[in-house]
Amino acid sequence: MIPFKAWRLSRSAARRIGLGRATKLFLLLLCVTQELSASASAEQTQPPLSPLLLSPPASLGSEPCVGSFWPKVRIIRDLETLWEVPQKPKGVLFVAHGCSHQGSDFWQPSARCKHCLGLPEECLVREVALQRGYAVVAVTSFNRTSGCWHNTQAEFSEDLQRLPSILLEVLEEEGLLALQLVAFGASSGGGIVLRLAGIMPDVQGVIAQVVPARPSLLQTTDASRCYPPVLFAHMAAKDPAWAEQVQGALLYCRGAGIPAAEVEIDAQPVTPQLLQRERQVDVQMGEAMVAALRGQGMLDEAGFLKDDPRTTRQLWQAALQPVVGSLSLEPDASGVAQLLNVAYARHELTSDSVDISLAWLEAGGATSLGALLEQQGQALPPLSSP
Repeated sequence: MIPFKAWRLSRSAARRIGLGRATKLFLLLLCVTQELSASASAEQTQPPLSPLLLSPPASLGSEPCVGSFWPKVRIIRDLETLWEVPQKPKGVLFVAHGCSHQGSDFWQPSARCKHCLGLPEECLVREVALQRGYAVVAVTSFNRTSGCWHNTQAEFSEDLQRLPSILLEVLEEEGLLALQLVAFGASSGGGIVLRLAGIMPDVQGVIAQVVPARPSLLQTTDASRCYPPVLFAHMAAKDPAWAEQVQGALLYCRGAGIPAAEVEIDAQPVTPQLLQRERQVDVQMGEAMVAALRGQGMLDEAGFLKDDPRTTRQLWQAALQPVVGSLSLEPDASGVAQLLNVAYARHELTSDSVDISLAWLEAGGATSLGALLEQQGQALPPLSSP
């Protein structure tokens, strides 16, 4: 067995490579067995990994093309299913929304999807995946009252009874069955992708954000099949209870020989650049929004939110509404509300670590963060073990 190693990327180094202060990455390589090592060696004959982009490409965030062929939208097995395929796909990413949301959050409104909401973080997840060559498939959960996924055993779950056949139908229609399928989900969506990987052998990697990481979720229905590589992204500083669960899951993975890693997502200042992830916010409006929040006393000297925006909603809405005009500020339907949640970093889907997570999964969970950066010719800071 390859010796266990813990890799830590310093905050100053993160700034140099484009992740900014917002995200601290702790990539823990856990329990890579000889079998996994042999797989990695065999894969050396395959084409090299695509470029690792640690910050969104300049093309991301551009205005959508109203006449675009994508997304395709269809009801399959009673669930709304949306997907988009790049010109030369190399893999498929299934994306699972959180509670009070839907699959259409991942695309901007268009002639093909007039009800699409286009939340900024969901759209960036999709765009980063497309940039890396992944087709993106989103499904809306069965429960439209809570918007959550039915996270229970597969035989009792309305969602898990449908998802495998839905995904396979889309992959077959688009000629993608031979490509690697990986899954991304946040909160309730993180739980469903963890369970999906246990019942669907086609899923070859999982990115689970801000989700309770119980070992019971990391089981396969076929004892002869190993659980695929899994990366947990969590907001430890504001959610220590779930961070503790992630540590327990990592220990379980270590004992079970499952490649596993964690990405710790930290708070970040509220800046005009962050707010411009919402496509209707320009530089001038972003600057005015930051000034309004500062005038309301909601930001500290460094620009960080002092309190959880979910509990101070009336205050920041009153401060921002005169600035943003008709732009929605309602929770779960507002890009601005989402971005404030991202800045506070307690519990929110975020795009910030998706690219590095996909790169890690492409390596089968058998390559360190340092090795991934070296492939791009990046200078590495000293790495330390905790």
